[in-house]
Amino acid sequence: MVVVVGSSYWPEDTWTGAGQGSPVSMKDSCSSQMDSGSSQPVGKDMTEAGGEQELRWVELGSEEALGARTEGPSDPQAWGLLLQAVWRGHLGLARKLLRQGASVEERDHRGRTPLHLAVLRGHVPLVRLLLQRGAAVGAADHAGRTPLHEAAWHGSSRVAELLLRRGALAAARSGAGLTPLHWAAALGRTLLAGRLLGAPSPGPALADARGWTAAHWAAAGGRLPVLELLAADGAGLDGALLVAAAAGRVAALRLLLALGARVDARDSAGTTALGVAASLGRRQDMEVLLDHGADPSLKDRHSRSALHRAAAGGHLPAAQLLAAWGVEVDARDSLGLTPLHHAARGGHAEVASHLLDRGAQVNATGWLHSTPLHLAREHGHGPTADLLLSRGASPTLRTQWGEVVQDLVSLEACAKSCPPFAESRSGRGT
Repeated sequence: MVVVVGSSYWPEDTWTGAGQGSPVSMKDSCSSQMDSGSSQPVGKDMTEAGGEQELRWVELGSEEALGARTEGPSDPQAWGLLLQAVWRGHLGLARKLLRQGASVEERDHRGRTPLHLAVLRGHVPLVRLLLQRGAAVGAADHAGRTPLHEAAWHGSSRVAELLLRRGALAAARSGAGLTPLHWAAALGRTLLAGRLLGAPSPGPALADARGWTAAHWAAAGGRLPVLELLAADGAGLDGALLVAAAAGRVAALRLLLALGARVDARDSAGTTALGVAASLGRRQDMEVLLDHGADPSLKDRHSRSALHRAAAGGHLPAAQLLAAWGVEVDARDSLGLTPLHHAARGGHAEVASHLLDRGAQVNATGWLHSTPLHLAREHGHGPTADLLLSRGASPTLRTQWGEVVQDLVSLEACAKSCPPFAESRSGRGT
């Protein structure tokens, strides 16, 4: 099972398609400070990678996703005798060792106690025995995980109940700020999540170190029953809607909207769920959001519309959908760039052609008086430049620094599209 961990604008890491990337660290995730219960922006820009980046998915079993993988060492013989007995589920041997003075506080190389291992392995009789012998129910390993975290990881409601009755804290945080509820939500442990919500704790609003609540994690994993449970307990849903859009969880999008999430909720960069979906080219998600009243004309804090984002990513179906909904094709962002500028910069000829068909200005000037043709040539996109020339782009317009395109445009393209310029290049007509 995989969950998405977020994205950032022009991140160092390359984001890949859902389920296609290799496990990576969550340290670069863009989930920080999402306040899903506020009318203010609800988090970092979920897709500031525009169309150039995609989401990288992280297996929950990887070392740095939701803490670390819970497994034994390659050489169990390196453990003390009690740890070995617990790992192998030898109840009788564990009793004997405890009578002989073995310590319930013994630790392995990861800082785990025998109680951690008993929970991890699902050995309920051993859990009972260790608790009876005074094992610390709140002991944390080197990553800050308690036995209750292990129970949440493995979905053992029975073991979790034992631990909670002995005083385990449902709000215990790992080193990454993750609580057992976060783990249960991400992994779809509905019964266990319900039990944790019933225990004394700050409730579903508690966020991890990156700002994600249990609702964010449930949305990322598409855990619909858990989302319903969290919503019934008062969880904020706006941030979860953005996460669902970033993760491509269309069923979660529908459910969150039905549960009351605001369709035009924004992250801290002013991006809506529609902008997130447009950046990633997810037309189906966009259709769901639009059908629920999403405003396609909204812009982020950089004045980028959803169409800017779709064009930057080269997502033709997304651009077609937005244009059909009447989004302004010549809208300007904070740098004065139109969607056509962004398509040209990325070399997305099909998107550029569609924008021109919808009336986009081929010679629109933006930052530093750059035209789409300037950007196409600057970034080496010859076919896109040739398309622009064939649609009337001027190769003689100058940037703010007096630069012209003529030294970059191919002679064949100008011979076809701008004969006077071709003659001037060859020394004729001057």
